[in-house]
Amino acid sequence: MEPGDWKKAAHDYNEEVLSVFENDRKGKVKALIKRLGNKQALATDLGCGVGKFLPLMARSFGRVHACDYSIAMLERAKTRHGKLGKVTFAECDLRKSPPDVAPADFVLCVNVLITPSLAEREMMWKNLARSVRPGGHVALVLPSLESALLTRHRLVEWNLRDGQSPARALQTGFGKQDPGDSDVARGGILDCAGIPTKHYLQTEISTTARRFSFHDRGSEKIEYPWSTEFHSPPRWMRDPFPWDWLALLEKI
Repeated sequence: MEPGDWKKAAHDYNEEVLSVFENDRKGKVKALIKRLGNKQALATDLGCGVGKFLPLMARSFGRVHACDYSIAMLERAKTRHGKLGKVTFAECDLRKSPPDVAPADFVLCVNVLITPSLAEREMMWKNLARSVRPGGHVALVLPSLESALLTRHRLVEWNLRDGQSPARALQTGFGKQDPGDSDVARGGILDCAGIPTKHYLQTEISTTARRFSFHDRGSEKIEYPWSTEFHSPPRWMRDPFPWDWLALLEKI
């Protein structure tokens, strides 16, 4: 998605965009922000969207820099949270440069490194590394490729339970001829609401982080209800739930 494409999403955020802030079933991102909070430290929300994490970050850190590549999202964030005295706002496109601010002690980066272009992702990882000081931390949320494949299998199971033949259930769940399958095999690219989106293997996050001078301090699942994947999912569809990865990285 290009910055201008987020104009409608900024206006109808709750309907257009899955909110990690509201759908994180166990509040793991919030807990991590609180745990790493430091009233003397600088934090950056790198890809702040409409700013749902900003009040918590402002309570947890001495200063907060909120940035996004969508002007529409930034304007919405300013309208909602502009009175938070500790927070400054600025446009930033990680595909081109890091934020125009000193490297932070803590960076929150939620579903930002997800462009389907490998060349653009390489630049974004590089600029993410430039956004945090040595010894600082990044809380990185990324779509899970394992979860995306599980969701497809759950759809196949749903089809089978509804009486479809195995061939029909598989075709409906995965597609008989899915032009994106080659992209999935090559790079974990799947459509999210019609938008090609990079999904990550858990081990892929760790190996990629090492290339950009990060220690991987561990990753865990941010679980969401099945209603984030399907309209009116059946009652039997419970755990395992779909998830994003939450990785904690430390800059070397």
